[in-house]
Amino acid sequence: MRVETGKIVEFAAAVKASNPIHYDAEAARGAGYDDIVAPPTFSAVSQHWAPKTGNVLGLDLKRTLAGGTEWEYHEPITAGEELTIEGTVVSVEHKEGRRGGMTKIVIRETFTNAAGKTAMVVNRTIMELDSPTEKGGADS
Repeated sequence: MRVETGKIVEFAAAVKASNPIHYDAEAARGAGYDDIVAPPTFSAVSQHWAPKTGNVLGLDLKRTLAGGTEWEYHEPITAGEELTIEGTVVSVEHKEGRRGGMTKIVIRETFTNAAGKTAMVVNRTIMELDSPTEKGGADS
């Protein structure tokens, strides 16, 4: 993923970031960065560049929910960088609850810069609810 100046500026405006290092290259350089700096959670933009490989996990998207996202920041992400993103399924766990079962999937995405350093790690949790037939619903 190429980190583009315009995308950083658009994202910074969308999340109402007020620090000039997200908009002004001179301000960023004055603060010790190579170029404007992506605000926290900028990794969400990477989904727009993700390969359109379809539903590789085989989930029923009608029964899928976002279960949360955690970010670990290791290096600043600045305009002009090329990042490599590697995704790994960390865990898959089935749970039963009062309203039925669900499968909890945790995916880790590691963002590596051209220097080979980990810039950021994102852990995403996806929840897939059991179908009505799986939990003894009306279709069973």
